[in-house]
Amino acid sequence: MPMEKNIESMEFEEALDELEKIVKALDEGRLSLKEASDLYIRGMQLKNHCTKLLETVELKLNQISPRENGTVNMVEREEVNI
Repeated sequence: MPMEKNIESMEFEEALDELEKIVKALDEGRLSLKEASDLYIRGMQLKNHCTKLLETVELKLNQISPRENGTVNMVEREEVNI
């Protein structure tokens, strides 16, 4: 499984896809200890990246405040409760 692409440059879907492949490879149990260890580390890095991307989207969504007339209002960052 090639691990050449920089994780920080990955979109969420791409990182999640690679993470799912790593989980499958680890579940199959046919890897050497070194391969499994390397994949586990890469998987944790991918998981952390996906979590960071999701948190960023969540923050953006929390800044959107619906109005009664159906439009949306962007809440100022200081007003957002995290």
